[in-house]
Amino acid sequence: MKFSMTEFQVRNVLVAILTNLFLCFLLLFAKTAFAQDECASNFKVSGDPRNGAGYVTFVTIPHLDIHSALGQVEKTAIDNGLAVGSENYEGNEGTLTVFKKDKSGLLHQDKGFPIMVKANKANNRLMMALQLNQGQISTAENMQGLMCGMLAHVTMDGAGAAAAAAAHAQTHSDEITNITATELAQKLTRRAWGRALKPEDIEVQYMGRVYRIDGQVSIMMTPGEALSRSQRIQDGRNSIDISYDTSKVKVGLLGTQAGSQVGSITCHTDPKQLNRFLALRNGDYATLVGKVVQVVSNQYAATLYLDCHFE
Repeated sequence: MKFSMTEFQVRNVLVAILTNLFLCFLLLFAKTAFAQDECASNFKVSGDPRNGAGYVTFVTIPHLDIHSALGQVEKTAIDNGLAVGSENYEGNEGTLTVFKKDKSGLLHQDKGFPIMVKANKANNRLMMALQLNQGQISTAENMQGLMCGMLAHVTMDGAGAAAAAAAHAQTHSDEITNITATELAQKLTRRAWGRALKPEDIEVQYMGRVYRIDGQVSIMMTPGEALSRSQRIQDGRNSIDISYDTSKVKVGLLGTQAGSQVGSITCHTDPKQLNRFLALRNGDYATLVGKVVQVVSNQYAATLYLDCHFE
């Protein structure tokens, strides 16, 4: 038995489809407009503009999925030419750093700046904050447009989930990178035949990234340094700094050792695991998970400082 639709029925179906699409568009527009209004009302400016003004705002998103939200911000950042750092998750919170890139022109250099994003499941808030560098001047309207333009398009629907998945597939920013201490230090060291490292590019590349680092630790202390560390621990400090041994890094055409200008990796240890870190001896092997919290670099090498813990 065959069924056929009359012209009237076909027209009704098409009208229903178009009506649904129109309603979906109106709903999306309404959500975006509401988010823009909320973002604008929460927008705050602080600090002396001569030193680099600070800006902060947030939106509230019901049923917030922090992983999806940060991925969607990443996608918007990439589409707008921003550099993406790494995502980090702890409990109900997720954080992400994106960077407005430096731009070098013939007459001047436009220095970039980091933008911090935090998603909190407990209160369904997606927050964004940034601070300009000294000498950078912008209007509040421009900063509000930048920040709210990124936050207002985050949605908890299929389109938002797809955008987040696309960003994560491209950047892998939500993953932990497995690497040896020597391999990571090699990346942080300029090779003799290569171009000089650009400190600002190094910061964009590594800041906020999470690594699972395996290697030997270097705990070489003079008696005075050992006494000072012991006193700090007795005074209630529950964290120490431990560096990885990067002496095997090679540079130069003949693969000679790098000497003093070599990338280095230093861990700020988890206070809850102080005893495990104190048990390490010079040359012991350790596999630690660490998030990069500071980058110090010059044209020859960079030092990464990470908040580290044993798994």
